[in-house]
Amino acid sequence: MLTNFKTQNLMKKTIFLLTGLMFTTFAFSQKATDNFAGKYKTDDGGIITVVKTATGFSGTDESNRPVLKNIKFDGKEWKGEIINYKQNVTASGEVMLEGNKLKVVAHKAFITKTIYWEVIK
Repeated sequence: MLTNFKTQNLMKKTIFLLTGLMFTTFAFSQKATDNFAGKYKTDDGGIITVVKTATGFSGTDESNRPVLKNIKFDGKEWKGEIINYKQNVTASGEVMLEGNKLKVVAHKAFITKTIYWEVIK
């Protein structure tokens, strides 16, 4: 009798955890309808302006230089080019909204860097 109770309790906990995991996955999944057009403040105080284009998004810095190029939805996530003029680097990467921040993940060779830009209201 006690073993049956433990099994039922374990099953309830497992179902609860799986439901939470599914909710989290859906809540943070990216969609083709995501709209992250707007102004963002970088960690070094710069301002990035992201605009919607016919095929996705692009972003420019205060000097009107592109920092996000050809950001397109590939069916699962927003991907494109990330450009860092200070380090003279162009990398492939992903862009996603996380609350009031834009998460930018850049990949160059075997190096990955994640940065967050805060929405300017």
